[in-house]
Amino acid sequence: MHGQTLGDNLRRICRKQIEGAIAITTGEKKTSDTPVHEVRKHLKKARAALRLVRKEIGHGLFREQDRCLRDVARLTSEIRDAEVRLQTVRQLQGITQRRARGGYTKLEGMLILELENFMAAFAEWQTQAVPMLERAHANVDCWPLDQFNCKQLRCAVQRSYKGARKALARAEAAPTTENFHRFRTRAKRLWYELRILRPINPVVLKNLSDDLRAMANLLGRAHDLSFLADRLRGGNEKSEWEREGHKLLAVIEVSQGDLQRGAAELAEHFFAERPRDFGDRIASWLKDWENQTAPSLAEALVR
Repeated sequence: MHGQTLGDNLRRICRKQIEGAIAITTGEKKTSDTPVHEVRKHLKKARAALRLVRKEIGHGLFREQDRCLRDVARLTSEIRDAEVRLQTVRQLQGITQRRARGGYTKLEGMLILELENFMAAFAEWQTQAVPMLERAHANVDCWPLDQFNCKQLRCAVQRSYKGARKALARAEAAPTTENFHRFRTRAKRLWYELRILRPINPVVLKNLSDDLRAMANLLGRAHDLSFLADRLRGGNEKSEWEREGHKLLAVIEVSQGDLQRGAAELAEHFFAERPRDFGDRIASWLKDWENQTAPSLAEALVR
């Protein structure tokens, strides 16, 4: 294990993700996507590592660390929401134009203005975020994980699998936007955890991670549509962008349902296995990994 314990590796993963968020926030690292989106992805990966050791570090320390990372994400939530609405309209505009249904240029223009207003209103988010991220980074060293072992890691991943499986059952029993969003959140949490574990069985865990990513992407697109629809409803259709938005609602409703059904079909297959059986598979891979020279667990997210 290259002289590093499981606890060392998980601390290293979390630190690396926070460092990535700091580098983007300070402008040291350029990104292909928007800085806000990239920072939020780093935060989600850091929180995934944190959740794996939730029981071991204690409720108080977990809550403090998780709240700090969550608060950084909240600094950018309004900007990210506006980005998502604009991106979703642009995607729908491409689809509807191919089907000769016309464009939504007035609506797009309104959303561009809305995004610019949020960016101006929260222009200082980087200044606020950096000290919070630096504090979270320093606190990772306080995680008491010297005795953290493979059994505890297996139990943490199994809990995440079980939670996602239950959330899927609720979404299928009551297919509301809120229930599908909760399932997506749980599935993404498991996805990040399996990414961390990938070195213990690269081929199988890559396939499992890819399946979860496909599910999360479908549900993410469905949620983005619902989020946009909420913004478009309630208008009096007096302005041109409101009339365009009203026409778009029918397209959104059909597309959202298709995406949710597609994700549910994938999820039923993925989560057919009982949580204990899934945990047993993780345990067997961890045991094999422990008994051989293998890459650091941190490698999956560090390189």
